[in-house]
Amino acid sequence: MQNSCRYQQGISLLSKIYIVLIITTGALFFYLYDSHTFGVEYTTPGAFAYPESYTPNCAGKNSGVADHIQHKDDRNMHFNVTTPTNYRSDYAHPLLVVWAPSGMSEGLSESFTGLTRQATEAGYVVVHTRSIPLGFKSLTSLSFIPAEVVESWCIDPALVFYTGHSDGGTVSNALSVMPESAFRPRALAPSAMGMQGKDMQAYECPRPTSVMLMHNKGDGHFPDYGSEVVAWWAGCNQCSQQAVASDFAGCVEYTSCAEGITTLFCEAEGNHAHWPGPEHDPIRFFSNIVKAERNPVPVE
Repeated sequence: MQNSCRYQQGISLLSKIYIVLIITTGALFFYLYDSHTFGVEYTTPGAFAYPESYTPNCAGKNSGVADHIQHKDDRNMHFNVTTPTNYRSDYAHPLLVVWAPSGMSEGLSESFTGLTRQATEAGYVVVHTRSIPLGFKSLTSLSFIPAEVVESWCIDPALVFYTGHSDGGTVSNALSVMPESAFRPRALAPSAMGMQGKDMQAYECPRPTSVMLMHNKGDGHFPDYGSEVVAWWAGCNQCSQQAVASDFAGCVEYTSCAEGITTLFCEAEGNHAHWPGPEHDPIRFFSNIVKAERNPVPVE
């Protein structure tokens, strides 16, 4: 009888230990999620102040308001589409594609970067993709997503922009230079990407492309990768090798680039897991390009 009692007490203690471990693990997961993600005020779309007059576009397209509409294409790529809440089907919108970090769904990637409200209020249609293991075949499959969205919604194909963190940064950069890529962006803002300077040497320069390359100072996972890759972009963009302070926080700008192209290197405090979008503001970076395209400064 005494042995039986001791056995029952031992089982009870073991159960308590498991319960404590489960609670501790859950609390840790909640803390990490809460401290690395944005709330619904950032992931809910907003309205865009459309210009009073513009040339109608996209005749024949019956696109409408999209609030995180889910898609899976013929290549089994998953993504969602979100428009301004007052979306107009005859206005050519810029497109923002947010490529996901490793292992993240569309929704988790959106919560991690928190760009939806800001981007839709600035007039963008926003796409969040689902993460897949990266390789040349999968990257090529991902590269068709922007064209599919351009086909279905009223998008200006000359104003497509890429951003993303870690694997998402790698995708942003790779699809901008890979010859196999089905679509190349007007500008990109990759963060914490895993491509190095030596990787870039395998590629020919694309046409001059504006880039905001974000890489945190404390990124021990990919240390110093950003400085090597931005040097490659500065060379391809025919910039001066001199970098000066930028009006974007934490960034320096390579000067005298071709065709009015902007080339920025941005460093925030933080490790590899930190998304530095709030510090550097990639939406403002992209919107400057949109404004310059639509409201060109007259040459005197």
